[in-house]
Amino acid sequence: MDKNLLITIIIFVGLSFFMFMLFLYVIKRDKIIEQKFSAFELSLEEIHKELYHIKKNFNNTPDEKLNKIERIIESIVDDIRLIEKKNIEIINNIKEEVEEMKHKIRKNSVPDISNMINKNDEERIVSLYKNGYSIEDISRELRIPAGEVELILKFSSI
Repeated sequence: MDKNLLITIIIFVGLSFFMFMLFLYVIKRDKIIEQKFSAFELSLEEIHKELYHIKKNFNNTPDEKLNKIERIIESIVDDIRLIEKKNIEIINNIKEEVEEMKHKIRKNSVPDISNMINKNDEERIVSLYKNGYSIEDISRELRIPAGEVELILKFSSI
């Protein structure tokens, strides 16, 4: 029985040592977790402080910020209006130049079509074009150059 007692004591000491080591491990893990929670708690407190300062600053100066934004928007709108005026002037100048050029072209380069093509042909050209014929088809059908067909259609506002 001496041997059994010795084995029992060795097992008891071994289990006690294992339990002691396990207890130390649990204590060490607990400290690590406690440190992490402390760091998390500090971070959370810093975030809370920053949020408080942001809210405080925002609540103190919203009118100033809104006024500043409003002034910026007003200056942008003024700039857009100025650009719009300049664009309208440019468009009007271009329209005038186009009208002058049309007048010059009509005056200088358009022969008297009434002598070349009679009214009957003009009516037929317009009628054929409205019925879906292309300029080339009309030109072949009536034996009139395509350029003259186009010119008649332009003068007929088609």
